[in-house]
Amino acid sequence: MGVPLDARKYGAEAFFTPSDFIGYIRGLGRLGPRPAPEAVILSYQRSLLDYVESSRSVSRAEGYFGHQVSFLEETDCRVAIVGHFGVGSPAAAVMMEELIAWGVKRFVSVGTAGSLLSDLPPGSLLLCDGALRDEGTSYHYLPEGQKASPSPELTERLGSALAKRGLAHTRGSTWTTDAIYRETVGEVVRFRDEGAKVVEMEAAALFAVAAFRGVQIAACFSVSDTLAELVWRPEFHAETTEEGLVRIFESALETLNPGPAR
Repeated sequence: MGVPLDARKYGAEAFFTPSDFIGYIRGLGRLGPRPAPEAVILSYQRSLLDYVESSRSVSRAEGYFGHQVSFLEETDCRVAIVGHFGVGSPAAAVMMEELIAWGVKRFVSVGTAGSLLSDLPPGSLLLCDGALRDEGTSYHYLPEGQKASPSPELTERLGSALAKRGLAHTRGSTWTTDAIYRETVGEVVRFRDEGAKVVEMEAAALFAVAAFRGVQIAACFSVSDTLAELVWRPEFHAETTEEGLVRIFESALETLNPGPAR
C-alpha cells in the first residue's frame, strides 16, 4: 500500500485547516496583536539562530509564535527567522502551514544536507531545484507521480543573491527522507543515479505544502556530512558547515527583503 492509504482524500475537504486553528488561538487571545511577517527564513540549526540573535537586531513575536518567530528589525519586521520547531517533514510542514495561515507568503528554507557526490564535500552549498519524495508528508498534499519543486522565481532570486556575494554553489535536487538512521548504501546509489546530489529531511514536504497553499518557497543547504564514498563522514560542527549556513542566511535575507523598507 502507498501513502496515503485512501487516495480519495485529494478530492475531499479536511476536517479543519490551519486557518481554523489560528482562528481558535486568536479567539483565545493567545495569538498577539502583532501582524505576521511577509516572509520567513526557516532554520533547523541552533547555531544559525544563535548567530542571528547575537549579530542582528531582532524582536520576538508575541503569544503563540513567541518562542519560534524572531522579527529582523532591519527589514522593518517584514522578514523573520523561525526556529525551535524540530526537524523532519512533519514538523516543518506543520510550522509552515501555521505560518501561512498567519499570513506569511514567502519562505526560504536554510538547513544542512548530506552529500551523495564526491565533488560536493562538506562546506559546499546546494541550491535546491527539486526533491525526490521518500517521506510521507508530501503525499497528503500532492499525488504520487507529481514532482516536488520549489518556486522557480524565488529560487532564481536566491541563486542570484548567492552569486552576487561571490558564493560558489551547486544547483540540483535532493533526496528527502524521514528516516535518517535508515539510509542504506543501495538507496544512496539509486537516488544518486536518479539525479539527487544531497539528502535531507524537509524539502519535499515544504515544496508540496507551498504548491498546495499557493505560496513561494526556495531552499538551500550547507553540506554537513557525506555519504559519497558509501561510508558516513560527519562534519556537522566544522567551521565550513557553520559558515555555509550563515552565508545562505545572508543571501536569503537579501532575497526576501530586496529593497528599502516601506
